[in-house]
Amino acid sequence: MSGYGQFCAVARALDVLGQRWTMLIVRELLLGATTFTDIRRGLPRIPRATLSARLRGLRAAAVVEFVDGEYRLTAAGFALSPVVRELARWAMDTDSAALSDDHLDTAALTWDIQRRIDTEALPGHTVVLAIEFTDRAAPDRDFWLHLSRTGVNLCRDDTGAPIDLWLTAPTAAVTRWWLGHLTWPQLLRDPAVDVHGDKALQRQMHRWFLRYTFTPDTFAEGATG
Repeated sequence: MSGYGQFCAVARALDVLGQRWTMLIVRELLLGATTFTDIRRGLPRIPRATLSARLRGLRAAAVVEFVDGEYRLTAAGFALSPVVRELARWAMDTDSAALSDDHLDTAALTWDIQRRIDTEALPGHTVVLAIEFTDRAAPDRDFWLHLSRTGVNLCRDDTGAPIDLWLTAPTAAVTRWWLGHLTWPQLLRDPAVDVHGDKALQRQMHRWFLRYTFTPDTFAEGATG
């Protein structure tokens, strides 16, 4: 027997969703991923075989469907949105899931950044932002964001395009800012953080980033809404 073998609804839900990575795959699909590659970019540490197995299990449970070459959540899958949100709230509110160095992943962080850009706030021309994580070795040290109102591209190799802005910082500092633990001014006051390049773009760049989906401010707004 692969499941818990209990009538309890919680146990039956965990029979479907309780394996490692499963709920994170659901999270990626909720955030807009539709392809195997996009899911893996959001979960860079998941083995390909494991992702394939979990997707098969979710399809068998009618949580995910594969239509026209894309993975999509079914109604049952979309119904997990408040579950994902409450898991995030729990992690924010309890020391049992406190952020540690083991949670720091520059590939996952930059992928989340690129999908949470407010393209309407960008200038009328393409901006290239180079990000250097000073505490990481190659290939997890350098990333380039090509930002325009028509789309955002994340590159792990320098394409040779002129760079407009540079952000140089430790991974923990950028992660804490992204999660909402630090404001942009607080991030910049960190002596280990440096932003340089076009002065006019520096003054406006903080408005480009929507930041993490589940910041503390997000939950606070929901409580007062």
